[in-house]
Order: sequence, then C-alpha cells, then structure tokens
Amino acid sequence: MRTKGLLASLALVALTASTAWAGQGLPRLESLGSEPLTSTDRAALASWALAQPEVKAHVGSSRLRLLRGGADIVKTETGEEFRKAILYYRNYDSGFVNQIGIHLETGAIDIVDRTDLVQPNPEEFQAALAVIAQDRRLGPLLSDPNINVNGGFYERSQIAKDPCAKDVCLLVELMNAGHGNGWAHRVIVNLSREVIANADFHGPTEEGQIVPLSEGVN
Repeated sequence: MRTKGLLASLALVALTASTAWAGQGLPRLESLGSEPLTSTDRAALASWALAQPEVKAHVGSSRLRLLRGGADIVKTETGEEFRKAILYYRNYDSGFVNQIGIHLETGAIDIVDRTDLVQPNPEEFQAALAVIAQDRRLGPLLSDPNINVNGGFYERSQIAKDPCAKDVCLLVELMNAGHGNGWAHRVIVNLSREVIANADFHGPTEEGQIVPLSEGVN
C-alpha cells in the first residue's frame, strides 16, 4: 500500500510539473478572467503563438494576418473551468483561417483550419484598398467624393477553377453617391496574389446561377 501511495504521489508530482512546464513562457497578460483581451495582450499572445513549435509545424512559412482574438472562461467535458484565448489568423497561402486556441493556464494549443466565411478586420480591408489604389482606372475613385466605399466582404467562389475558390478574395463596393444610383464598380481583390481579380464584378442575374468571382473564368 505504501508503494502504491508513493507511486500515486510521484505521478501527481509529475503531472503538476508537466502542467507548470507547459505554461512556462506564456506572456503576462493585463486582462483577467472573462475580461476582453487588451490590444497589448492580443499582440503578445499572437507573437507567442506563432513562435510555438506545433504552430510552426502546422502553418510552415505561410503568410498570415491576425484578424481578431479574444479570451473567455470555458469548461472542459468534466466541468473544469479555465481561461482560453482564441486567435484567428488569415492564411493567404492555404486560403483557410487558422484558429488557434491557447489554454492560458497550461499553454496547451489546439489548431482548427476554418473554411467558412470569417470576415475581414479593418486592417485587411485597408490591404484590399491598397491593391485598388495601385490601379490606374480604379485608384482615383477611392478619393472621389461622389463615391462611397463599402466592404470588404470575404467571398469564396463555388467554381473549382476560379482562383477565388482557394485564394483569399474580398469584395469591395464603389457605390455612386446616395447609394440609390447603383455601383460604379464592384471589385474583387485577390489578397493571396495581391491583384485585382475582377474590376467590374456582376453577381447572379437569376436564381441558382453561379458566377465566377475572377475575370476570365468560364
């Protein structure tokens, strides 16, 4: 019995040591509990996550952009509560969003590749506008007082041979003044390739019609 008790104690010590080691290196955060992550917390966790071996192995040398991130108290299947952060990175090479979860007590990481329509943040929208600004025809419209700029809206093509079926593509609407006069242009920007995929996009004209997002795709 004493031997079993000693082994159990050693196992508990080993588990505690393993948990403590896993959390080493986590950045010290300003926020606590269910409080929102501060911008400083988010930047620190984003940098820390990308430096972890399991994240490096998963994303390789992909081009990533942090879209957003937050933290909350969650429960395990057994009802244990802990604080967890979730970070969303746009992966411009795979076209996925890499969702990275971080256990903020142990440092354990889980990664999910999301293919759903995770919408852009303001920084990504500005990146799309920067591509449009370089176009000789469309660029001047961005500073035209008669044009209202809306978007960008993340879109994924349903046509396999369309680059926007895999690449990260945003729809930017350049609308005539008053919005009631329609679009001057609806522009598809391919951020994976940093090019304009379609300078004058027109959506479906009838129910069930599927149209490509990129020009030149039939």
